Amino acid sequence: MTHSSQLGYIAGVDGLRALAVGAVILFHLRPHLLPGGFTGVDIFFVISGFVVTGSMLGREFDSFGALVRCFYARRLVRIMPALVAMLLATLLASQLFIPRAWLSESAAQVARFAFVGLSNIVLATDTDSYFGPQAAYNPFTHSWSLGVEEQFYLVFPFLLWWHQRLQGGQHAIRVVAGLTIGSLVIAAVLTWLAPKFAFYLIVSRFWELGAGMLLLLTADSWGPWLAGARRGVQHAIGLASAALVLAGLAIAEGAAFPFPLALLPVLGTMGLIAALCATRTPLTRLFASPPMVAVGLLSYSLYLWHWPVFVLFRWTLGLDTGALALAALAIAVALALLSYFLVERPLRCTQWIAVRRRGPLLWSGGALVVAAALGGHLMIVSHDALSLSVTRDRTAWYSEAGRPLPPAFAHCTLRSEETRLAGGTLRVVTPEGCTRPAAGFTLFAPGDSHGLAYVAAYEQLAAELGVPVRTYFRAGCPYLKLIETMASRPRCASFYAAVLADIGKAARPGDIVFLPGLRLTRLVNQFEGDRDLEAPHDDRVSPEALAEAQRVLASLAGNGRSLVLEAPKPLFRSPIFRCSDWFNRDNPICRGGSTVPRDELLLLRSPVVAAMNTLALRQPGLTLWDPFPLLCPGDPCQALPGGRPLFFDGDHLSGLGNDRLFPALRDTLLAIRAASRSGTEALTAPAAP
Repeated sequence: MTHSSQLGYIAGVDGLRALAVGAVILFHLRPHLLPGGFTGVDIFFVISGFVVTGSMLGREFDSFGALVRCFYARRLVRIMPALVAMLLATLLASQLFIPRAWLSESAAQVARFAFVGLSNIVLATDTDSYFGPQAAYNPFTHSWSLGVEEQFYLVFPFLLWWHQRLQGGQHAIRVVAGLTIGSLVIAAVLTWLAPKFAFYLIVSRFWELGAGMLLLLTADSWGPWLAGARRGVQHAIGLASAALVLAGLAIAEGAAFPFPLALLPVLGTMGLIAALCATRTPLTRLFASPPMVAVGLLSYSLYLWHWPVFVLFRWTLGLDTGALALAALAIAVALALLSYFLVERPLRCTQWIAVRRRGPLLWSGGALVVAAALGGHLMIVSHDALSLSVTRDRTAWYSEAGRPLPPAFAHCTLRSEETRLAGGTLRVVTPEGCTRPAAGFTLFAPGDSHGLAYVAAYEQLAAELGVPVRTYFRAGCPYLKLIETMASRPRCASFYAAVLADIGKAARPGDIVFLPGLRLTRLVNQFEGDRDLEAPHDDRVSPEALAEAQRVLASLAGNGRSLVLEAPKPLFRSPIFRCSDWFNRDNPICRGGSTVPRDELLLLRSPVVAAMNTLALRQPGLTLWDPFPLLCPGDPCQALPGGRPLFFDGDHLSGLGNDRLFPALRDTLLAIRAASRSGTEALTAPAAP
């Protein structure tokens, strides 16, 4: 029964799959109910290593090439049809219902690489953590585990061939054990040094698949012993293994995952698989029961479809209520059933595929995957044509480079260059071929995303006035936030220093430094549950922050440069781009609406404005520029006056917001430049409280 090459189909292993997929789904739907439910993926990895090895062990091949063709043909038919169907359907739904934003910017790239089993690498290098907002709003995040498995398949044929033909079984087992231990060590190191890499990459996950592989390869050793052990021993092993798995499912994500916490579900799964192979106890009979096996057989399709459905609900209707959660679950199950009976099962069981030669099957299957990937890419690049969202009007909603400029005012063509700068970027827009005399200054604009939100105005300045613009950007590094010190963000220190150095090197007398930014705590982020908003915060300017700002402003104003400090703009309680369509305006995150009483915002910003007025009195050459009256001319303040967006989310300017502010910003800069030429200071009124 337990000979490694004669185990055959073990129904209880499918029951174990049911536990794994159920845990993952419950975690993704209601994480507080099963804080460690994500470790269901670790259970899947051990099962996969065990089952894939068992499916090939004992088969005889004339050559390594024959083994490779057989193995990859089986894996291609098993994995790719259902995966490709999910990717294409989800891509279409994403283009229809998900607006482009920081929150969704990684989705397209992850989808592209999911077709070729590399999405885990994209997620490890280009996004936040598995538990961060970008991952939570990416309908393709779950494909990372398939990427890990597919990368495992690159190594597997070599290990199996070695085991069967070259060096003998024991030597190959030692090699697999060595690789498994090495991967575990890498997981331990990366968990400490680079947690994202530890979570997503094959080098730190191989040990889990290797554990399943080793379990199968050593079945001749443990199988007879466990089968002949006393009932009490069998019960103890099964219950202890189940306890380890349940402990893994109960412990929330933290700094100790995947090492050492992933050892709990991995060791527990190994013990449960051994018990399922060699014993018959109430526990093993539970896993082999028809309901568990039925869910287990459906587990791959359930895994593929549940996450995209949940994410699309998150983007549109929300997942907050029990009714919405049950509706999302019902749709996911229905899609999984369709996938299983119309795609997955027919292709696995059809005789036509079974009798095909492995080589041609691989080539034709690979060609179909490539064709599907190209179709998916075509959908991605056609987003604005496919989208049902009002945000498809990019000119109105997005402040972005390359936005069309009014022809009547574009007197110059623009050349743009971007370089890396201390973990951020330096973008230089240079006007060329101007038909009018240039305004005679360069604009320098450091900041984070709130500075970048002026990029449309910057380009219009360059095209209309012949003004070169140098913008500095690093995410999460606001410049002179005031309600906190720059020193409180040590990871940004090198960026802040590099900005000062570059401005000092590149600026000339008469140039202008523009300092936009979010100088209040935002009322809402693009996503729910922002920990920064839930934590206590105080929008007063401390004496330390005021003194620091005065030092920085003095440095920026050196060598005859003028400074423009932006006063706080209106804030809103809803991310506007997520709340402006018929399919998302009832999302719970939209409850705050798109209006805020004017007096409430004036009161909220009054401490910061008072501090800015103090800085203006102390720092010669500093002008306060207040966009608030232009963005909120009446009461209440409106993010969508007449249905036209002035803001993209709760606090970033839209394209139309740039258009609203541009004339005033241009005139302010020209007045400052004229005053500097005449040797006087531009006269500006203090910002209103």
